[in-house]
Order: sequence, then C-alpha cells, then structure tokens
Amino acid sequence: MLLLLMAIVVPGGPAAAYDIADDALSPPGPDSHLDRTRVVLPGASVLEELASEQHDLRDSAQRTPILTIGISVEGRPIEVLRFGNGPRARLIIAGIHGGSEANTTTLAWELATYLTEQPQAVPDGKTLFILPLLNPDGAARAKGPQGRTNAHGVDLNRNWPALWQPAWSRDGCWNLGPSTAGTRPASEPETMGLIQFISAAHIEALISYHSAALGIFPGGQPAEEHSLDLAAALAAISDYPYPPVDTGCAYTGQLIDWAANNGIAAVDIELHNHRDSDREVNLAILSTFLTWGD
Repeated sequence: MLLLLMAIVVPGGPAAAYDIADDALSPPGPDSHLDRTRVVLPGASVLEELASEQHDLRDSAQRTPILTIGISVEGRPIEVLRFGNGPRARLIIAGIHGGSEANTTTLAWELATYLTEQPQAVPDGKTLFILPLLNPDGAARAKGPQGRTNAHGVDLNRNWPALWQPAWSRDGCWNLGPSTAGTRPASEPETMGLIQFISAAHIEALISYHSAALGIFPGGQPAEEHSLDLAAALAAISDYPYPPVDTGCAYTGQLIDWAANNGIAAVDIELHNHRDSDREVNLAILSTFLTWGD
C-alpha cells in the first residue's frame, strides 16, 4: 500500500519486486474501445508521454465522460473517468505512488475497460468515478521506488489532513528512498485537487489501490464503522489478508483516514505484488463495492 516496506521476500531483492511491464502506465489499446489523443510535453520521455495522454473512453453507444480535476506539480492533468449517472457516487483511486505502484494504474484501466464493455454493471442510482493515476509526475520519472513521490519529493499518501506529521519513524514502513510529507497538510496540488473533487462529487465510499501484499486497510484511526464494514465485505470475496498485516508502521497523513474522518467509507487495498493487476479478484471486488450498503 502506501507507506510500507515489502512484507514478502521477492527473489532478486527490491529491484525484482518492481519488475513491471513497460506499458504498465498506459491505457488499454485499440481493442478495448479506447480512443485517445496523445499530448507530448517538450522533452518528454516515453513514460511521460504515456502518463500525459488524454483518454477518450467510449463504448458502441455512448461516450464516457472524462473530467480533469487538477494539475500536477509539473503540469500534467489529473483525470477521472465517470460511469453511470446516479446520485450516489463512489470512487476508485490508483497511482497515488506513481511508478512505484504502476500495477494499480494498470488495474484501473482494466476496470474502466470492463465497465465500457459492460455499462450495466453500474447499478441504477449509482455513479462510479475511476482515477487511474493521481501521481503522473512520479509515473513519468521512473518505474520502481524512484517513481513513488511527486515532483516535490512528497509521498502523497502522507500529505492528507488526517494525523499529518512533517516526519515519521521509518520503522516497519516503506523506506526504499527519500520522501517527505510536504510542508503542511494538503500542500500538494495533487492532494488538493482530489480533496476538492471528492467534496464536490459527494463521494460516499472509496477504494484506494496500492501494492503490495499487506491486505485490506479500513480508514480511520481507530477504524471508522462504515469503513470497517466495507473492508469486511470486500475481504469476504477476495483473498487479500484481512485484518491486514501489521508491520508496526505508524500511518500519518493518509487519504483513507481523511475520508473516514469526513464521513466517507474508505479502504486501502494492496495488490499481491508490484507486477500483477489481480484483475479477476478485483472484478469481484468491483461488483461488491458497487452494491455495498444497499
């Protein structure tokens, strides 16, 4: 997830854990009904081009709206895809740690492709938003640990106005490179853009995807009631550890804690590793998430 050191041993060490595909940050290809217009920034690398694409997601019947909800430190758009048009809104967030957890972005695009092909999967009365890449600058900079922070060197999952601290013990936490929590809570444009969107869209529940291996984390410290209920429902139809693995890490400034503190049921889900998207189990999670609480 967010802040944690790998809790499993991967052959080849930390570098092997981040052995992800070159196209992990790109949206699906033409066979997925995804038309796209590429925006190339001056001097952009291939990964920067991929992270900067404008995505025009369609099925045979309708256009899926894409909303730009903010701009990164280096000027890349932060975009959200919308499915359904009901009054009860839910949100899936991926790529908060950019290239460090690129498989979460791959998963987000796979879920978006599925919903493009199966729009009826979103129940009447619901809207689902999917944010594939909250940290495009980190994704453009590198795959692996060097792509974790934004362009200011901030871990965006330490930057939220919930138990925020300028520094924290690294014991039991992710510690494969330098990172800060920002100069103050919500100091980063990526964080503030998402805060404003969540508030404006009246999000009632959210999933924040991370990697790897530690399980499902409910929002709140102590865990909030509705977040606990959502975590238990998703754990019941998946093989992710729940309760999650406790490494002794002290969590500060987390998105899900901010959400829970503001009346939003929220969970972090960690994929099994840094390479795979766990597509099939997360299709089941998607279905349960969309009907949870009914």
